[in-house]
Amino acid sequence: MSSPELWARLRYLNDSAHLLATVAPSTSRHLRSRCDALISERELASSDAHRRNACGACGTIMILGWEGTMQTEPRPSRRRTAQPDGQAVKQTKALVYKCKTCYRKTRFPLSDPPEATRHKVTSSNSRVMSTSELLTKPSPVSLAAKSNSKKRAKARKRGGLEALLAAKETSREVSGFGLDLMDFMKKS
Repeated sequence: MSSPELWARLRYLNDSAHLLATVAPSTSRHLRSRCDALISERELASSDAHRRNACGACGTIMILGWEGTMQTEPRPSRRRTAQPDGQAVKQTKALVYKCKTCYRKTRFPLSDPPEATRHKVTSSNSRVMSTSELLTKPSPVSLAAKSNSKKRAKARKRGGLEALLAAKETSREVSGFGLDLMDFMKKS
């Protein structure tokens, strides 16, 4: 089987398994198992995402909460003894998927997050102003900006209302009659 045909077949098996996961779970498991078998026969590399979304043993599509559960737990190290320098062995976290069909647990190791580093910013020219200085000296630029902002907001509001009234007038003219349903509604 040529490569484009193989990839088309794998995509078909995977997509159909996902589509049938809720409607026909046993058929979905069979299709996904065939997809995994075809991948292993051809010795193709599968991505982590491909392995994470289905159980490797039975082929169940992992719908978390329904067909499987996911949790993080510390993964015990393979070496249970202390290192020669006396430090304890560091445990790495793992993402654990548990299939509710075959009860198989699959662990995926999680990489440690990078350590946060903070850079100190030192500036000899910067001067810190006290709060009293900030309150006593309002900047004229900010006052002008506020007044311009208020003027623009009023203009937008007025323009929007005028446009609504104009649209209502044109709809009355287009309808042909001077009356509409609201004219017959009884006001109380």
